[in-house]
Amino acid sequence: MQKIFNADLLDIFPTDHGFVYACKELIDYDQEAIGFFNYDMHADLFERIPVKAYVEYKYGEGGIHLAKSLGDFVTCSLKPITAGENIAAFKNGTIKIFNNNGIILEERKVAYLDNPAVSPEPVGRDLWMAVPEANAVINYSVKFDRIEFRIGGPNEKAFSHPISLSVYDNCLYVCNSNSFKIRTISLTDYKISDFYIFHEPVYKYFRVKDTEYAVLESGVYSL
Repeated sequence: MQKIFNADLLDIFPTDHGFVYACKELIDYDQEAIGFFNYDMHADLFERIPVKAYVEYKYGEGGIHLAKSLGDFVTCSLKPITAGENIAAFKNGTIKIFNNNGIILEERKVAYLDNPAVSPEPVGRDLWMAVPEANAVINYSVKFDRIEFRIGGPNEKAFSHPISLSVYDNCLYVCNSNSFKIRTISLTDYKISDFYIFHEPVYKYFRVKDTEYAVLESGVYSL
């Protein structure tokens, strides 16, 4: 495991060559700003980029109109759900469905036991989402606007403040910030297994080709 960098992250997402991230920066002693950066893993090179480049990496060319429509375009996560529809998901459980032209079609709030669901990962038309405060992972139907089923819960030990999800190799990777574990859920038989155990909170897991990355409390690492 190798540390790549540390920053007060607001957003990070993979690209074909590495990842792009946004972080808080302190200016003039007591004033904060947001910095945007691109990391090229092949050259091991960090590059500061303008907000327009960050928006185009995240939302595609011409995505500035959508970014403005979303309001908070930095901390939300973005996922495609069909060939013509996408979602932006926010930390309060709100999801906004928009088309490929960047027009917002619908807004909803997804919660379990009144706790917001976050970090959606589409599998087919459904979304898998984490519910940190309920120690649960849910399957949410976009079509029917309802929770189909859940794994874990407030009185169960499967997850401990699951904060983000990712999908690879027909498995859900669940980052648990309180137990310091990445656990997997097989999407074939729903078996839960330990994947990686750290010594500090883990917030995110993603891959760029054959390279695995984890966002921990102390920084971003390649595994």
